[in-house]
Amino acid sequence: MTDEKDNVVIGPWGKTPVENNGEWVKKKLDKALDKNNTHKMMQDKLDRIEVITEKIMIQLIHTISEYNYDITDEKFSLDIGFLSETVKGVLSRQEKLPHIVQGLLDNIMAPSPAQSEDGTDVFYSKFDAPLLAELVDMAEDIKDDNQTEIAFESDLELQTDPTEISEWKDKDDEDKDKD
Repeated sequence: MTDEKDNVVIGPWGKTPVENNGEWVKKKLDKALDKNNTHKMMQDKLDRIEVITEKIMIQLIHTISEYNYDITDEKFSLDIGFLSETVKGVLSRQEKLPHIVQGLLDNIMAPSPAQSEDGTDVFYSKFDAPLLAELVDMAEDIKDDNQTEIAFESDLELQTDPTEISEWKDKDDEDKDKD
């Protein structure tokens, strides 16, 4: 059995406690709480963006359907998916959050300042169609380059003995051959 003296840590603690001895613990705890709060605030923003986008897209799809457009088409699904991500990008920018679509919007859309009749500044968006057409061509080229054809060859054509299917042997079979 061990003596209780074995569990005692002796150190140069001095007679007076160090000032603010527990302050570092409080700072670490505050930092962890701030990190958790920041994470929660970020998640709340993302959740809000998702809810708003869903409401907008559902209303848009219902409206399009009411005007007898085919919402069952596969291309329509792709188009709506793109619009959904664009809405998320717009809302993310409002929340000061990054979204991948923002880069595309920044490059294909440009503000076109004008003045209204009462002299106030009005900004319209100008769409850069030639740039988007160039981006589409580049994307198609990249997509085509990444698609390589795979040619399959029969094992039977490569072998000299047509009765032999493969020269591969199980490891256990090789060990038996050595014995």
